Amino acid sequence: MQSPATPSPAAAPSKGKSSAQNPSGHHTGATAPSGTPSKGKSAAAQAAAVGQGSSSHHHSAGGGGADASATTLKRKRGVFQKDLQHMMYGFGDDPNPLPETVALVEDIVVEYVTDLVHKAQNVASKRGKLLTEDFLYLIRKDLRKLHRATELLSMNEELKQARKAFDVDEETLATNAV
Repeated sequence: MQSPATPSPAAAPSKGKSSAQNPSGHHTGATAPSGTPSKGKSAAAQAAAVGQGSSSHHHSAGGGGADASATTLKRKRGVFQKDLQHMMYGFGDDPNPLPETVALVEDIVVEYVTDLVHKAQNVASKRGKLLTEDFLYLIRKDLRKLHRATELLSMNEELKQARKAFDVDEETLATNAV
């Protein structure tokens, strides 16, 4: 029998890599195959480490991480709240949805847009310039999104032309009136 002063082998720290954060804020270390606990960690500690390792750094609310970019890129929550409430109502939700629901939808939307922009930057990195076509390339397989995006782009172009024609008409009226 072991004395209370000596730790049991299961409580001993594991040798090798830990799941601590490196200076860049990303988790390091190899995870054991699922179902097989690594030395020195309880199943709950492993689950917590795996959960931390799979979370992305841009979701943090500035909770003391070592990643400097995560703290400088904090986003304001609730910026899109009113717009999302109206959109949710338009898609059949209650006129006043729960704030938790709106916050969840906002988190999902911001995560999707952020991921899409990062992917578009990776696509455009060879060229050195981010273009609209990079986004269209990324959504090319989702035909509904692609058609809606092209429709909005063509409507935007029509609006630009109309504004340009309106500005020219105002200028000619101003010069003719003098």
